[in-house]
Parts: sequence; C-alpha cells; structure tokens
Amino acid sequence: MHFITGLKIVLVLQISFFAFIAFSAETGIYEIPVSDYVTGRFNPEKHPLFVNLSNTDIPVARKNLYLRKEAALALSKMLQDFRKEYPKIKIYVVSATRNFYSQKNIWEEKWNGKRTIAGIENIKAMKGDMGKAKAILQFSSMPGTSRHHWGTDIDINSLTNEYYEKGDGLIIYSWLSKNAQRYGYCQPYTSGRTGGYSEEKWHWSYIPLAKNFLNDWNKIYKETEGSFLEAIPFDGSVYIKELAPLYVNNINPECQ
Repeated sequence: MHFITGLKIVLVLQISFFAFIAFSAETGIYEIPVSDYVTGRFNPEKHPLFVNLSNTDIPVARKNLYLRKEAALALSKMLQDFRKEYPKIKIYVVSATRNFYSQKNIWEEKWNGKRTIAGIENIKAMKGDMGKAKAILQFSSMPGTSRHHWGTDIDINSLTNEYYEKGDGLIIYSWLSKNAQRYGYCQPYTSGRTGGYSEEKWHWSYIPLAKNFLNDWNKIYKETEGSFLEAIPFDGSVYIKELAPLYVNNINPECQ
C-alpha cells in the first residue's frame, strides 16, 4: 500500500520522540515540553509526528482524526489483515487523538448536564462534586489524564459494550482480542480490573508508544506532586490530583 510505504520512509528518517520534543531547537520544526505532550496541551494537527487518518487507508467516521504515524502504520496493517478474513465487515475509527481542550469540552458538558452519562438520569441532582466526578469517570477522563492525548489510542465503531456481544461487533472484538497484540495494540480497559474506568471494548491503544507516555506521565506526576495537572482549571478539577493516578494506571496488565 502507498500509505504504508510512505510512512515507513518517514519513520526511518525521524529521530526519537524524546530527542525531538525536548531538543527541537536544532530542527526549527516544533517544540513542546513532555509535560504538555502527555497532558494533551498541544495541537496534533500541527505536530509533525501525527498524521490525518483521512489521508490514509484507515476507514474513519469523520474528518480530521489524528494519530501518531507509528500507531497509524500499525493500525493500517491490522485492518488490512482483518479485511482479508472478513471482507464484508468494516472496522472504522470514530475517535482518535483528543487534546486537552477537546477533553475539557467533553468533561464539562457532562459535568453541567449538557451531555448524557450512562446510568445517570440527572447529574445536576447529584449531591457532592466528588460523586459527580466519579460518575463521569466511568467512561470519560479528566482533561490532562486521557490516553487519547498521546496520539496512540482509538475508539472504533460503537461506544457501547453491547455492540461487541453479538453479530459483526462480536466478530470484531473476538478477532482483536486474539490478534491485536501482533500489531502492538491492546485493550486498556478490560473487565475484571479492581477500579478505574469501566470496561471499554471499543478502546484500543498502541502500546509501543503508549507505555512510554504512561511512564512519562507518572514520572512528572511524582516529581511535581501532581501540580502539573493544575495548569488549566476546569469544572471539578479540584479532585484531579487525588483521582487521576487511580484512573490513569488501572489498566489491563497486558497493556503496561
């Protein structure tokens, strides 16, 4: 495929993420602190290590979805191999990179009752902001804590677990559960974990990059005692230092 060949050439020429991000003055292309990267405080459309999925062979539900080029390359190969086995079933990306401000919008719409929350009829009627935060955290991250900030994670097809329990959804989920790791992908939010986000059968993460960003996030959290998360306030952000590590780190062990 033209997309794969082109990306291979680009990736061979690129220097490592850490050198590029931390010492980009010599390139004159882009400069961003690692703390800003792992909290999504940048624009993926302008970041040279990201690709617009509309410019690849990866099926998408809408325009302007971005991923890291390495993650897109692996995803392209994975979906090609899936189509060889199931040519009539389509896997497509409905969400990819979301920066801090996109996540802030999602979070605050849920916080203020403008967006529905599974199992919650009226969040405004809930007593106590901690309870509101935990209700939203079933399926949505606080801004600054989402894996979607990193350019490594995708949501596919349907954002309901029920879709993957029968028909095409079951075929897709069964195939990914068996094969995704061959391409570097893993489901971070599985059933059976002791806490954190609820199960998300639609959410898949490119681990060769994501594991490094997770380590970076935790390292900076420890060094700053969580203060790096307080740079931009949002509704309910008073709880971020307390709750964030629990949700960021409670993932499928196979994704670590």
